[in-house]
Amino acid sequence: SDPTTHFIPVHMMSAANFNHRDIVEKGAIGFLSKPVSQQNIQKAFSNIILNIDKDVKKVLLVEDQEVMSDFIKNTFAEQNINILQAFTLKSALEKLQIEDNIDCIILDITLPDGNGLDLLEQIKKDDAIKHIPVIINTAVELTAEQADRIARYTKSMIHKDGTSTNRLIDEVNLFLSKINDPGYEPISNSKKLLKAEYPDANTLKGKRVLVVDDDMRNVFALTTALQEHDLQIEIANNGLEALDQIRKQKESFDIVLMDIMMPEIDGYEAIEHIRGDHKHAKLPIIAVTAKAMKGDHEKLIQLGANDYISKPIDIHKLIALMQVWLS
Repeated sequence: SDPTTHFIPVHMMSAANFNHRDIVEKGAIGFLSKPVSQQNIQKAFSNIILNIDKDVKKVLLVEDQEVMSDFIKNTFAEQNINILQAFTLKSALEKLQIEDNIDCIILDITLPDGNGLDLLEQIKKDDAIKHIPVIINTAVELTAEQADRIARYTKSMIHKDGTSTNRLIDEVNLFLSKINDPGYEPISNSKKLLKAEYPDANTLKGKRVLVVDDDMRNVFALTTALQEHDLQIEIANNGLEALDQIRKQKESFDIVLMDIMMPEIDGYEAIEHIRGDHKHAKLPIIAVTAKAMKGDHEKLIQLGANDYISKPIDIHKLIALMQVWLS
């Protein structure tokens, strides 16, 4: 008799031959396959409670792999975060239109009916939803054009691997903690930490950095972190491009971040070539290494690197090293 429309969480019980993905996309929050055990019933009620709890944060997960989507959903349920699942670009758009108060979006790039980057651009051009933070969660190798498109709209990207779910939880919780903080200002944690830990932060402002790396995911992660510190960043995809840019740039670089394992010319050879030109004898070079063999770091220093940092990069340690060599 009440004319007011209510959104009711629905949990489906289905036979094994039903398409579970289709059930979720139609609006159910989950499904149980018959016969139903007591344990599964308890999980279902927990999921229902999660969906009607107004204090629970709501995250839209756009992921076409059903097993991965369910795994992320179940993991986040333990964090009191409600995951709304979408397996296609179309269903993601539908959920963005009908669901209120979505706090965050986790977006895969490869979707069966379109490109996730097109969806990212649609979200950020819609005044009603452009404020929602977006985390890119992808396993694809990014091109330079794709990395540039992502960088225009979001500073958070995660590469799917064995540890990526933990990183995803950390990123989402970071966004949600910002939402919950009444005094929150849109300034990154790294900037706050930089001011607290490194009082001479202006050492970096306006400095020209050449980032040399053949993996666009690494380039994206590094450049987005460095942009927080008002650095001017140029990119080279291998040692050969790095040497070419150093020779041709009218304005010289202040520092080089040099990956070691690259095609064409690797980091060792590139450093040796740079040091072979007396004009660049004092150009600071920080080598970026993977798991190095014994003696590799000593070899880098002998060839002319000023310092080195190992992957995965601790951005605060890197900033500290850059300040040492630029001060």
